[in-house]
Amino acid sequence: MQFDIQKSKMQYSSNRSLGYLVIRNIVVQGTPPSLAQEFFHLQIEAAKFYNIDELMDIPPIVGVRSLKKVEFNPVRHNTVSEEVVRRVLQRKGVHYVNSAVAVANYCAIKFLLPFGLYDLDQIAGNVSCQLDVEENNKSNSSHSVTPLLVDDKGIFGNPMADAARTAVTLATRNILVVIYADGEVEKEELKKILTVTSEMMVCYNGGSVEKNSILEV
Repeated sequence: MQFDIQKSKMQYSSNRSLGYLVIRNIVVQGTPPSLAQEFFHLQIEAAKFYNIDELMDIPPIVGVRSLKKVEFNPVRHNTVSEEVVRRVLQRKGVHYVNSAVAVANYCAIKFLLPFGLYDLDQIAGNVSCQLDVEENNKSNSSHSVTPLLVDDKGIFGNPMADAARTAVTLATRNILVVIYADGEVEKEELKKILTVTSEMMVCYNGGSVEKNSILEV
């Protein structure tokens, strides 16, 4: 699989980056108790910084502020992480779909960045990151969010939503993890986030990291 950037024919100004991981030969299972416990501690930490009533009044912010350290950062906020943090603060917890999804959700809360998780074997051909949505699906509001991840079959992911056909299940053996960031996340910090994410994925799902890279969008 190749991963490239396909920019609009029109002039497009972007200040984003994508961090991505390819991890092979994983074994996806139910969420282990140790990871659920990690979520519990993160929920306590998040509750120190967020009030659910205040969170409801904060409009979605497209950008994210720079991390100084790779730890929970209360100044980051975006539409995807807002939904996950809101569930945590409402004591609803998160959706424990499986061990791989749980790690992605955990990292989304910890770093307050949108994460995409995809079954690599369900991706058709190469992946391109498209920045112009004018010629793409205008009828679906989720497709108005860029960047878009596209393979030979069409759009399968963006910072707001992922396609069902590339969802990670218990049968998944190879995964693509994408971290959507803007220019305020420094490259060195994104590298650290990728490292932490890859270590957690391997810790709870096994496998080996084949690719750890950053694309300047």
